[in-house]
Amino acid sequence: MAEKRKILAIDDAPMVLRALNEILKGDYDMLIAKNGEAGIESAKKNKPDLILLDLVMPGMSGFETLAFLKADPDTGDIPVVLITGSEMAVDEEKGYAQGAVDFIKKPFVGVIVKRRVSFVMEYIEMQRELKQLKEGQ
Repeated sequence: MAEKRKILAIDDAPMVLRALNEILKGDYDMLIAKNGEAGIESAKKNKPDLILLDLVMPGMSGFETLAFLKADPDTGDIPVVLITGSEMAVDEEKGYAQGAVDFIKKPFVGVIVKRRVSFVMEYIEMQRELKQLKEGQ
């Protein structure tokens, strides 16, 4: 059986972390970080396949965390999905400009989280296959 893919969830709200863990733990190995600094450290150490990142956190914000992750060669290629309660298009624009691959709106619904994560995982797999094809030419 194939090894489960790893997802790192970074959020300051324990309730959100518990909910994401419950929704996704059957399909993925879940890693948890309670702030941006711990999330960056965990991403470097554990090399997750995907990061779910809250935008609004005390201390290092989600945007600051995303900038650090994308600037670091060890973590820059890990896809990041931002989780936000913001309805402001400017936040989405900024997130995409910084390298986020998708957004999940709070409050979220389990089936939507699973579906979006599944789509991103399929995208990751297609990117890997495309890279292998190109390298094989």
